[in-house]
Amino acid sequence: MRGVAWIVAAAVSALAVGWSTAQTVDETQTVSGFRVPTYDADGRLTSQIFGDSARILPDGAVEIAELRMEFYSKTSDSTNRLLDMRVTSPRCFYDRNSGIATSDAPVRISRDNMVVTGTGFRWAGSEERLEIYSQSKVVLKDIKRSMKAEAGP
Repeated sequence: MRGVAWIVAAAVSALAVGWSTAQTVDETQTVSGFRVPTYDADGRLTSQIFGDSARILPDGAVEIAELRMEFYSKTSDSTNRLLDMRVTSPRCFYDRNSGIATSDAPVRISRDNMVVTGTGFRWAGSEERLEIYSQSKVVLKDIKRSMKAEAGP
């Protein structure tokens, strides 16, 4: 989750400098259909954030609609990246001052062998921690097959 802090910060910075912005009567800035990638020191993609739209609110918070974050892992040849984890939520609010994203909306975290769902979340980039507030559910995929393989004959 380390890359998420950089992703959200980059998205907020891009919005703040007017990246495809439009002013409205309440002085919010909006961007639509954005993608903000993050790369490692060697120029390889590590993560990226997508959103249908994002608005910088008058208090400085950023409201993101249809949030999708993707995190990538190295392959054996270290040149390509594979999608390792995806986090999605219909909306969240990101506080630029604290570096914390919160939401009361559903959240879904999916990996190759598991899916975690719940309602409401808090993500703190500095802590690299995502908390789901309620109705958490973890579904493990192919766990019977894995347990049988570990048990042996």
